[in-house]
Amino acid sequence: MAFAQRIAAVPCSKVEISISAKNLLDKDITSKSDPCAVMFTQDKGSRWYEIGRTENIKNSLNPNFATTFELDYYFEEVQNLQFCIYDLDNNTPQLSDDDFLGSIECTMGQLVSGSPYTRPLMGKNKKQAGKGQIIIRASEVAKLNDLLHMTFKASGLDKKDFMGKSDPYLEFSRQLSDGSWQVVHRTEVIKNTLN
Repeated sequence: MAFAQRIAAVPCSKVEISISAKNLLDKDITSKSDPCAVMFTQDKGSRWYEIGRTENIKNSLNPNFATTFELDYYFEEVQNLQFCIYDLDNNTPQLSDDDFLGSIECTMGQLVSGSPYTRPLMGKNKKQAGKGQIIIRASEVAKLNDLLHMTFKASGLDKKDFMGKSDPYLEFSRQLSDGSWQVVHRTEVIKNTLN
């Protein structure tokens, strides 16, 4: 009982972490890199384990990932985090067969106090990975349970493909306190249609 009371008394807050990057290395030959960000945390034994991955964005050196991560931020603990960006060109779950584009290590406290937290990506040799940068935003999660249903449609879209019609999708963003916009959701792509 005393242990449970101590756990309940530890000050913590739920934090949402979003990731974007710019000027990533281009590891593909006929197109641009297909980046995915992977987030790790360090346990008490100093071992890194994966928290999760963002979606894979095709052909982008400046990705703005829609996938976010929710973590508990314990005010009185040092929580070490690592963010790695890979160029994913296959469907295997292991990262060893993907191109490494760079990483950073930081603490949860640095993210919360310095949001948006912008740092140069470092290569495996601990030198800067080209001009690549990672931008991490941390914001406290509001405890709202509101539900909103929306329906969207489009018609008469511009034809953007040379052979065929456009492949449209919707992207939803929210404005952050610093005035920047963060993607929060991308719909599925609907192939070959203008409506």
